[in-house]
Amino acid sequence: MNSDSNPVTGHSAGIDLHKGPLRLHVIDAAGTAVYQETITEHKRARLRAALRRYGKDVTVGLESTYNWYWVIDLLEAEGIPYHLGHACDIHAQRPGKHKSDPKDAAAMSQMIRMQTFPQVYACPLAWRSTRDLLRKRLRLVEERTRHALHVGCVADQYLLAEEPPAVAGYPAAVIADVDKVIAIDCQMQEVLTKMIVGLEEWLIARAEIHDRQWYQLLTGTRGIGPILGLTLMYEVVDIRRFRGPQQFSSYSRVVNPQCESAGKTRPGGNRRRGNPYLCRALNMIALQSINHQPGVGAWYKALVRRKGRSTARRILAHKWALAIYYMSKRREPFDLDKFLGTAHGQRAQSSH
Repeated sequence: MNSDSNPVTGHSAGIDLHKGPLRLHVIDAAGTAVYQETITEHKRARLRAALRRYGKDVTVGLESTYNWYWVIDLLEAEGIPYHLGHACDIHAQRPGKHKSDPKDAAAMSQMIRMQTFPQVYACPLAWRSTRDLLRKRLRLVEERTRHALHVGCVADQYLLAEEPPAVAGYPAAVIADVDKVIAIDCQMQEVLTKMIVGLEEWLIARAEIHDRQWYQLLTGTRGIGPILGLTLMYEVVDIRRFRGPQQFSSYSRVVNPQCESAGKTRPGGNRRRGNPYLCRALNMIALQSINHQPGVGAWYKALVRRKGRSTARRILAHKWALAIYYMSKRREPFDLDKFLGTAHGQRAQSSH
């Protein structure tokens, strides 16, 4: 019900959602407020009751705050049209210098009525929880890395690489404390490793259910392992939500934003727009492909000599974003000639 469609309904509603209160503001086709309520308890039941009085003749606008899941699920179940909106863009459009929950909800309802509501993609329910598990795995890996690095820090603090604390003359109490700290870090690494391995098996099983063909296409590409394949699969979900490869590249943060005014360009732009998980995955694929794809490695080395290492890495990550886009859209395996841009040249030579 979300997507890119703009259903025309007789009523428009804005929901300002917080952990505590929920503010609902409904207007008619003329922009006149017909219903307002602040809901603080029994949220699901009271919101359902408030919206049911309009049937399906209402379109709801909602900010993409961290807790939007249950509201979208309720609207989906009721068959009510809705739009999930980008929080920054919503507040940029909101008129007036005074801010409050009623004003925010009223502003969103007007944006829905005027069809200026800045939409973002609402991940489907069936994929959403698996995507969250995948992101949780990343947090566990980062936590395990922190414990491993801390062991190295302790070793540097007491110069354990050269001699144990007892030989260096440290008191027994200090030696016991140092051993305890290292033991805790090692135990945490073991526990986290066990959790990560189990979680990876769970995620791979989910991918086989959700879209086995796409997952196998991704992991069948040299340089893309199981986890990178999972990241691409669950962070993209549906490639059709992007208007083209450049929009996908922008969403993946592999192209630099530009600020231009009066013919002058300066560094800046909103670099935090887009998906950081896709950005990390594509940059990792770019680095791994240098070693796992000999043709890519040779092309990259030549590009480094001309452009420098930093620019070459950015260009390579962008090329991988384009490749992933077309692989997903066409459901075809990775083609090295197309990736390097040599296929067209070969066809041209064969035609003469």
